Amino acid sequence: MPGFNTERNTRFGRVMAVGGVIGFWVLLTGTPAQAAVSESAFPAIQLRQELRPQEKAISSNQVAIMQYNTGHRSEAVRMWQAHAEKGDAEAQFTLGVLYHRGDGGLAKDMIEAVHWYRKAAEQGHVIAQYNMGILCATGNGLARDHGAATEWWRMAALQGHAEAQFNLGLFYAEGTGVNQDPSEAVKWWGMAAKQGLAAAQFNLGLMYMKGEGIDENQDEAVRLWRLSANQGFTQAITVLKVLQLDE
Repeated sequence: MPGFNTERNTRFGRVMAVGGVIGFWVLLTGTPAQAAVSESAFPAIQLRQELRPQEKAISSNQVAIMQYNTGHRSEAVRMWQAHAEKGDAEAQFTLGVLYHRGDGGLAKDMIEAVHWYRKAAEQGHVIAQYNMGILCATGNGLARDHGAATEWWRMAALQGHAEAQFNLGLFYAEGTGVNQDPSEAVKWWGMAAKQGLAAAQFNLGLMYMKGEGIDENQDEAVRLWRLSANQGFTQAITVLKVLQLDE
């Protein structure tokens, strides 16, 4: 490849020996996750919704959020329960979060969390779809089902959810829940990488480096790793140091 001498290619060989794709992204409760490591570190609940100045009518969900944020949590939960029963996807998702966390006066109950996440996900709620994928993949609150996880993530990924795109890429790379297909992994990681997801940039760089699922291109691999490293992604920083390209 252009721009790489024998010594540098030797360093790439070391990276190939130790490099590996990064594991799937954690479950979301409305806020971005910070690292693709495991399902164990769930973000804290942050229930908030900004009202644009031009909007005159305040939705029932916004009223419930205001109640919740001002300490009237039992009233807020009652409102969400009433609206969830009537089919409101946002209220269903919120109940899923509260049961998952054991918050708002509700005891932690993963069966109820799954019930409400599923209701919202079936109506197209993108984060609920993503969360259903995580719960199916980990067997938390329901039987583990990698095929179902793949389909929930696909729904969210097609709506542009970067972390779902990342996880879908991982399953295609590993052949988990789907037939192994490096080109599909590259496709989904490429989508997530374009949205700036550091872990996807790193994994896509590995695919370019190995020529797996896409033509080998070491220059593109380095470009992606630099993008990832610039966001503080540890694995990308380490790889660039191994290659002595971290100046």
